Order: sequence, then structure tokens, then C-alpha cells
Amino acid sequence: MRRREFISALGGVAAWPLAARAQRLTKVPRIGVLWQGASAETHPYYRPLRDGFKAAGYAEGSLIFEDRFFDKNSENVDVLAKQLVDLNCDVLMGITIPPAFALRRATSTIPIVFVFNPNPVGSGLVSSLNHPGGNVTGIAHVTAYLAAKRVELLRDTIPGLASVAMIYDPSPGFQFATRPELEDTRTAANQLGLSFESFECGGPEALEEAFSRASRSGAVILGASVWHVFNLKRIAELAIERKLAVISQADDYPEAGLLMSYGANWKTVAREAASLVKKILEGERPENIPVQEPTTFDLVFNLKTAQALGLQVPPIMLARATRVID
Repeated sequence: MRRREFISALGGVAAWPLAARAQRLTKVPRIGVLWQGASAETHPYYRPLRDGFKAAGYAEGSLIFEDRFFDKNSENVDVLAKQLVDLNCDVLMGITIPPAFALRRATSTIPIVFVFNPNPVGSGLVSSLNHPGGNVTGIAHVTAYLAAKRVELLRDTIPGLASVAMIYDPSPGFQFATRPELEDTRTAANQLGLSFESFECGGPEALEEAFSRASRSGAVILGASVWHVFNLKRIAELAIERKLAVISQADDYPEAGLLMSYGANWKTVAREAASLVKKILEGERPENIPVQEPTTFDLVFNLKTAQALGLQVPPIMLARATRVID
């Protein structure tokens, strides 16, 4: 081989790893998102999550999103999870509890970020909040230790309140969230001298019966559930029909027509999930990224609903509110 040809060939060999490295560096990351819900158009947290990526510095087209949606009419959640794994996504996201567990069953190597899990340690999704371990991290959806505060807020909002009830989701896969919330609510009611009852409601088809049974109580705490957000309008209708003052998990509920809520802003939580994905794309391992928990909580009242219930919300409570819908 001539010297010039040899040098040219050698230069090509040396350049190949650099070209391959450059190709990797310019690869557009692929994010697989498994949603519980029917579609992007109907999911309340689809747009906030996308907005979160923009806020994190990702311009349009700098990420490829693979979205899969499941509800009672869709394919099995495990089938959809496997589809996302087979696409070799760089990061997977599970929005609510069933998607997160389906993704974890599907892969132990691709990083997973969960959003909206009331008890990620108790459910076995992560080893601990500070050191998740494995390939999973995310944002917890705090419920249990806010239960006592919700009972107190009802007592302070409704003069002469003597009894409260809790409508809770008895689904076997949700016991890790329901049990501590139910126990804390019962304890808080007893400490405040209020009588307490609890009623099961495992799905939309059981809503009417649950609200009918709870109507003998002075007020209702609506426990955490993964399907409430898709049935808020019906829940609000039943509460007003039964003349029930209901406190719920987040401002989505009073926006739909329930009396009040106390908890994290779920749209904000969805937006903040993008920052965890960014950390992973920048090289951090999910096992070393602590699970985040909301640190600010909103008290929201719907005054139209208060009027429909014949309730005058005390001025001191309105002054404490983060937001008042009128």
C-alpha cells in the first residue's frame, strides 16, 4: 500500500470513533410515557407535563415522546409497557400507580420516573425515599399525613359539625395507600370529638351508592384514588345532590364543583416531574435520585358550591385559603 493511501486509511479509522461519538451526542432522547387515561385530549396532566419539559430547557423537537394511554377499553397495561420498552426509550414515565408498576415489570434496566404514588415505599416501588435503589425514582403523591389536617379543616369550616365520613377506594392494589389514610382520618376525627364512618367505593359504578350512604354524615373526606380525576364532574354532581360538604385531594376537585380541597397542586407536580427526567438524561442514575415529595399545599374553596349547600364559609377560613373559586 502506498504511504499516502495508508495515511488516508489510518485517518479514516481514527475518525470513526469520533463520528460515532458525535452521533451519540446528537441523538434525540426518546421518552416513553404510559398514562392512565383515554387520550392526550382528555388527560388533565398531559399539557402540564409537556410544559414542564419546556421549562426545563427542552425546545420543541429536542425530545421524542412516545405516549401510550390505557383505560377500561384499551389494551392491557402490561402490553403497552412492553411496547415502550421495545422502542428502546431512554427514560420511561408512569403516570399514576398501575403504569409505574407495569413499566417496572417490563424492565429492570431502563430508568423509570413515576408520578402520583401515595406510598412508593409501602407499595414496594422503591426501597426508600432517599435511596430508591434499582431503576425507579419519581414524585410521591402525599395523602396519608394530610388526612388529619383535612378533618380539622372541615371542623373549622362547618359550624357545629358532629360527624364525618370517608369514601375510600378498597381496590386490592391500592391498600398500601388507603389503609394509612383511613386510619389517620379515623384517629383525627376521634381526637376532635367527631363520630366517624367509612364507605367503600371501588369505581365509578359505585359512586351513587357510596354518596347515598355517606349522606347521613355532616361532611365527607374523599380518599385517594387513581380513577377520581376522570370522574370529577359526576362526583361533584352527586355531592351537591346529596347536600354533602366534601373535602378532597387537590384543586382539580373544587374546580369541578366540590366544596374544598387541601393538598398539593397536581398540575405543578406533573410539571416538576420533567426535572427528574432531565437529571437522568444528563447522566444521573435513578437509584441515586431521591424521591421527591410536595412541600407546599393549597387550601381551595368553591363558593358557588358553598352557596348551593347553604353553607357560609367563615371569613377566617377564606383568609387562610390559597385560592377561592367564586
